[in-house]
Formats: sequence, structure tokens, C-alpha cells
Amino acid sequence: MLPNGVTVWGKTGARPGYTTGVFATRDRSRVLVYSLNPTGNKDGSESLYVAKIAAAAFDPDLA
Repeated sequence: MLPNGVTVWGKTGARPGYTTGVFATRDRSRVLVYSLNPTGNKDGSESLYVAKIAAAAFDPDLA
């Protein structure tokens, strides 16, 4: 649950060279699908970008 009370369900996945995810609110009024190509970063540092994308979609106050 996000600070604004919105519950988000989803799934992420990654392989070398890309990371993807799909998320939605329970009522599916908001849905997010993303795919990133974090070329050259093997340390998971793309998680900051994923968090900002999700915040913009589900809780703009966090973005």
C-alpha cells in the first residue's frame, strides 16, 4: 500500500539488458506497464527509476 492509501498489485522481471513490470490498482482504474533497457548497469540501480515511474502513475506526491 502506498502512503496515499492506494493498493497496487504487480509483477516485475529482469534479464541482462532489460527490466519489465506490470502493475494495477485492484479495480484496474490505473494500470502501468514498463520496460527499461538498463544497458551497462548490472547492480540493480534501475530500481530508482522504477520507483519514480510507479510513483508518477499511482501517487504523484511521491514523484
